[in-house]
Amino acid sequence: MRFNENAIRPRQRPRPLRLAALRCAGSLLLALFFALACPASLRAENVLQREYEIKAAYIYNFINYIDWPQNAFPATGGTITIGVVGQNQFSAALEVLNGKQVKGRTVALKQITDIKDLDQCQIVFINASEKSHLPELLGKLKDARVLTVSEIDGFAQQGGIINFISEHNKVRFEINPDAARQLGLNISSELLKLAKVVKS
Repeated sequence: MRFNENAIRPRQRPRPLRLAALRCAGSLLLALFFALACPASLRAENVLQREYEIKAAYIYNFINYIDWPQNAFPATGGTITIGVVGQNQFSAALEVLNGKQVKGRTVALKQITDIKDLDQCQIVFINASEKSHLPELLGKLKDARVLTVSEIDGFAQQGGIINFISEHNKVRFEINPDAARQLGLNISSELLKLAKVVKS
């Protein structure tokens, strides 16, 4: 199984081969110019934004390989809500998922400003900025049928379900299947094969 990181991007109409090649060459030269001309801080910011886009694509794909109990969803409406705790560039990267259709449901984003709203979501992403509040957040979600995702070091070992990690400058993820099972979430074996499996 391979995740489709381009699943959240609109498809483009194919171009004639020669025209496409010329435009591609022009684009590469333009990209090289900006890479050399832009300050290092700006290039680093672009790399970080790309990383968040990849993580957003992963979250979109996770939905296809995880089953929630029926009572995890609202009685009316066909939505699956992704709650975001904390502020950073990832919130903007996730915006592209808003309104997407997956598994017969419409993705809706919700910026969490009150901890009481956490259990209204099916997925909660906890930004690294919230590291000091992690015990409180996970405590609030300990009985909720919510997939918790983060990028905080040790998140999965502390009872979170999926944590993004970096290996050889690539985005990878680790999963705590026991934490998911305790909440009634079923993670596909196909997804587990791609992850580093950890325990609390």
